[in-house]
Amino acid sequence: MKQYKLDATFKLVQFRWVFVADAIVVVGAVMAYGLIATYWLGMTRDNALSMLAIIPLMIIAVGLGTFFTLRSVRRKMGDLLIGIKEVSDGNLEVRLDSRKAEEYAPIYDGFNRMTAELKNTKAEMQNFVNEFSHEFKTPITSISGFAQYLIDTGDGIESPERIQYLRVIADESLRLSTLSQNTLLLSKVEACEIITEKEAYDLSEQIKRCAILLLPKVEQKKVELELDVDDISYVGNAELMEQVWINLLSNAIKFTPEHGEIKISAKCTSDQLTLKFSDSGVGMDEETAAHIFEKYYQHDTTSAVRGNGIGLSIVFRIISLCGGEICVESKPQEGSTFIITLPV
Repeated sequence: MKQYKLDATFKLVQFRWVFVADAIVVVGAVMAYGLIATYWLGMTRDNALSMLAIIPLMIIAVGLGTFFTLRSVRRKMGDLLIGIKEVSDGNLEVRLDSRKAEEYAPIYDGFNRMTAELKNTKAEMQNFVNEFSHEFKTPITSISGFAQYLIDTGDGIESPERIQYLRVIADESLRLSTLSQNTLLLSKVEACEIITEKEAYDLSEQIKRCAILLLPKVEQKKVELELDVDDISYVGNAELMEQVWINLLSNAIKFTPEHGEIKISAKCTSDQLTLKFSDSGVGMDEETAAHIFEKYYQHDTTSAVRGNGIGLSIVFRIISLCGGEICVESKPQEGSTFIITLPV
């Protein structure tokens, strides 16, 4: 670690002003005691004046005490200032040894926690930039490539092939739109502390509408979709909850193979609402399940089917803001079940 020396002028001025203040206090205290002794305790003026002789000794004693105290404080705070300078220079690996910090140990520990959190945040941001760049680059490349091919070939391309290329362009455009919307939504819900704009609405109808909205994708993969949803009235932010159901259902469709099965159930008791989104898809191992709700986390990046690591983190954040919980039960090649519980 680079060493940074404290400004010597700052040290001298700091000690000088503290010393002057202490000297004034000493002189004032002795003179006040002399006056009290003379007028209230009956001490003679000569005896009272003789007390002034101890002022230099007391000032020296106070000065030495001040010097050694400031030196101890400066040494301990100097290490902290060095650490702060390191962080300001971009070094997030710096850590302070709190074992010898004595009464300053909580400050050192707080500094170490701060730098560790900054390091993690920086790593997350870098990972997000890398993933975001990749996620945007892939569809843009496809759109640009197929559009240019259609321009170059003109009328020389058969209609079925043209439709196929146009469908790719449309799908990739939708992918870009979804990615940008999810990114903005994630930023929005992370900035929220409480859910606002709550209202009572028909939750069962909302889930059915989400299923209808994604029905073209379901039919395209020939997936069997089963709904077992009770009539439920729920008080919450309908717009945010709709994003939860769309993300969970989209996720199930994405990772379920053709002719697979997806089941959505919603049951309500007197104090709790339980929803399950089950699929017969590729599933996941225990390690993946433990991290699946983390921002930008992607499981099985070698698979042809990839997410962007944003959708489930949005779901987790919204459910948490609602005071609920979400977990996943899954095994590789045996599908996954996302279980949501919400208070009512």
